Formats: sequence, C-alpha cells, structure tokens
Amino acid sequence: MPQRRCWSIKYIHTREFPKYRFPLVFLNGQPSYVINQWVSHMIRNGVGQSLLQERLRAVLHLCDFCFWRYGDEELSPASKRTLVTDFLEAKQRGTGNGTPDENSWLGWKPANRNNLKRYLAGINTFDEWQATYHLARRLNPFDTVVLDAVQSHAAFRSREKWDLLLHLFPSRSLTQRRHSHQLPAVHKRHTGKRQSTHKVFPLEAFVDLVEQCSNPRDKMLYLQLFGLGMRGSEVLHLYLEDVFGVSKQGEARVRLDDPETGEWRWFDSTGKSRRGSRSTYLQSEWANEEFRDEIPQLHRLRPRTLYGSRGGMHSGFKGMSFHFDESASPELFGHEALWIDPRLGVYYLTCLKMYLAENFHGKPPRWPFHPWLYIQLDRKSHGMPMTIPALRKMWMRDLSRLKLGHLGLGLHSLRHLAGYYCASVLHHPLPTTQALLRHASQLSTETYYHLSPEVVREQLRHAVGTAFMSPSAHARADRPRPVLDLPKHWAPRYRFIEE
Repeated sequence: MPQRRCWSIKYIHTREFPKYRFPLVFLNGQPSYVINQWVSHMIRNGVGQSLLQERLRAVLHLCDFCFWRYGDEELSPASKRTLVTDFLEAKQRGTGNGTPDENSWLGWKPANRNNLKRYLAGINTFDEWQATYHLARRLNPFDTVVLDAVQSHAAFRSREKWDLLLHLFPSRSLTQRRHSHQLPAVHKRHTGKRQSTHKVFPLEAFVDLVEQCSNPRDKMLYLQLFGLGMRGSEVLHLYLEDVFGVSKQGEARVRLDDPETGEWRWFDSTGKSRRGSRSTYLQSEWANEEFRDEIPQLHRLRPRTLYGSRGGMHSGFKGMSFHFDESASPELFGHEALWIDPRLGVYYLTCLKMYLAENFHGKPPRWPFHPWLYIQLDRKSHGMPMTIPALRKMWMRDLSRLKLGHLGLGLHSLRHLAGYYCASVLHHPLPTTQALLRHASQLSTETYYHLSPEVVREQLRHAVGTAFMSPSAHARADRPRPVLDLPKHWAPRYRFIEE
C-alpha cells in the first residue's frame, strides 16, 4: 500500500484576475507547478469558478487513483492505455463507503452517469492542454470521423433546445471527435432526465416549517426560498433596502440583481445622490476603516462572491435571467422578483416588521455596519452577515423539529417545491414557471417542473368534464380559489373570489 498523498488548495486573489478565487494546488506541502499552470490557462480562457473546480477535482482524483494503483513506479504502455477506463470503472463501482479506510484510502462512493461525464470531460480538457503545450502523449487519444446523414440529423435535433447558432449548423464541418476511452453504452431509457421527487420539500409540511421557527428571520428565509424560488446563496446577497415597498396586493416588493455588477443608487455622506454598481457602492460607503483590527470581516466590504471559502463571508451566485419588463415606477431600479403566491409576500412583510423591531430599532447609527439584510442572531456574532454554514445549521435543526431528517432533503428542496407548486398546483405552463424561477433556458426549468400523476389524472377528468359544461358552469370553474391552506394570520386581508 503506497503512502497517502495529501492535496491541499489555497485560494488567493490576484490583481490580474480580481473576480476569481485563484486556486493554488499543493502536494504534500509543495506546489504542483503543472496543475497550477493548467489552472492559469483555464482562467485566462474565461472558464468560470464552478467549472474550474469541477475540472480540477477530476484531474486530482485521477492522480490519486494512479498513485493508489501503481505507486511511484513508471506506468507501462499498457497501463497508460487503460488508465482512464480503469479510473472511470473505479468511480462507477466505488472504492469504499465514502470514508477512507486501510483497504482503500480513496473512499469513493459509486458515481452516477452524469458525474462520470463530468470527470471524463475534465480529464479530456487536461489531456488536450498537456498534448498542446507540453507535447505529451495523450491518455485519451481520439480520431476525427465524418458523420453520415443519420448521425448529422441526430446531432441537429439534439441542438434545437440549446444552440443559439443552430441556423449555422448546416454550414459547419460535419465531423466529430471520437475518443478511445468513453463511458459504457447504456440503453436509451437510462440516459434521459429522471425527475427525482424526493428533492421536493413536502407542500403539506411547509406551513409547519415556517410556524415552528423561533424568530422572524428564519420565517423570512423560508418564505423567500419557496415564495420567490430563490437559492440558498442568493438570499444572503440581499441588502436591507432590497425590500423596497408594498404592492397593491399588500405583498413585499423585493429587488434582485447581480451582487457585483447590479445597479445601485444611494446618497453619500454629503447627501449627494450617486449611481453605480453594487461593487462601487460597497467600496465607497462600507470601507469601515475603524474595524481593520477589531473585526476584519467588516473591513473594506466587497461583494460576497469575491470572498474566499474561509471566514464564512463567501456566498455564490449562479446568475439569473429576468423575463419581465422593468416597471416605470421610479422607486424600482434593477429587477423585481414575483411571489408565486401573493399571500406569502403579505406574511413576509409582517415578519420583516417584527425582524426590524427586534434587531434594528434602537441600535447605533449605521448598525450592523454592513448593508446585508440577514444577520447572525447568536450572542457571539450578533449582527454579522449570515453565512452559508449558519443557514445549513438552521435548516438541519428545523428538519429535526419536524422529524423529516430521514428524507435527506437539502435547502434547495424549497426551490424545487416552488417548481412543483407552479406545475402541479397553479398549473402554470413551462414558460411562466421559467420566468418565475428566472432561468435562461427551459431545459433548466424542466428539472424543477414536477408534475404529479394525481394532477395529470385530475386534468384529464377536468378536460372531459368541461366539454359537457354549460357556459355558467364554465364561468364558475374558472374563478380563482385558494390553492394552499394557509393560516388566517398570514394574510388576514387577502381574499379570493368565492364561487
């Protein structure tokens, strides 16, 4: 058994790439120059942070597998030819129960097909870079083949949903790379998207999830994650002023925008109106030089996407698209999120007033010395920006209270619940759900668009029944009615049109 090798990654910020958390890779304390050169090459070519980490993980796992299997000995030509295939088989089969042990210190759980595709894509990218810049022999060589009419037509049909340059496809060279090492072929029924219903938080338990919360902050978080279909990291980017008004229905109006480049307007210390990006706003108004030594987390604030993984300040932002026209109202700049059920927005406003009364009223000027809406409530770090670990800890605690921990649900299940609510309860079409979830492509929305068999059967019965209805019965059937049984104190003045 070879000795264990320890990879470590240190994230830094550089002047050349200020928006990246630049990863420096070390092996047993020594920098890995080849890996670091490859990382620099990917960053210079515009590879995003998440894809960068995905490719880096694939190559490091391949290195661990090679060392675990062959040790320090030089690989034979036969071993080099089968290395990638052996690695994928080990990933697919697994090398343990997920924890390192004496028999296999890799400790890999079995990987599904989608993860295997990501590992293979990362290895192919590194292999191509090595062959191009270091003239190394390819671990996964390929041949260029010409597609026949059937294959080219299949490639054309597969691009219809995502290729914006589809109209140029016939003019392209109809060739394709075929690598020597590929994933094993499987039946077509195993390659399609599978909707996993266990990702969806139970709709009937959502009211209990909110009601059992001991403070209004937690209620606000759950209401936004479901009612606005937000991701867990997105809520931590909201400023206090992002809740900027009340709609005609009495729901809170919430502004969403990019945490770095999103538009922001404010009054500086001299009372002059200014306009710029959110990054400029933080740099100008929240330098907090007095906290340089005492509270370094609050010194020279910047968008939370630019912080390192340590310290808790980092919060990712996957990006979103806005499908609604901007309002002519002067109070709105940026983009506004829409509640999938207005009653949730009404109760959110009630919780916000309680939250501000408990944590913001009667405090010193500029408290809590940062612009973000959600703060820590524990004694040790009261007033500090809320972190991803604190959000996950809150979620696990509340799941235990509801005795739902055995379901293995994550915080993202509330966003899946929003998709289920739009599809199976409100019966929104896919484009409407796409707009509410702020997806750029309907392919992403399909992952959240959960239709239950009961809803499909009900729609079939309704379609057959309404064919024989009178006009007055049609009018009564089309009237809006409550679709989710909520407590009366959530939205006491909100009324649906009764039959």
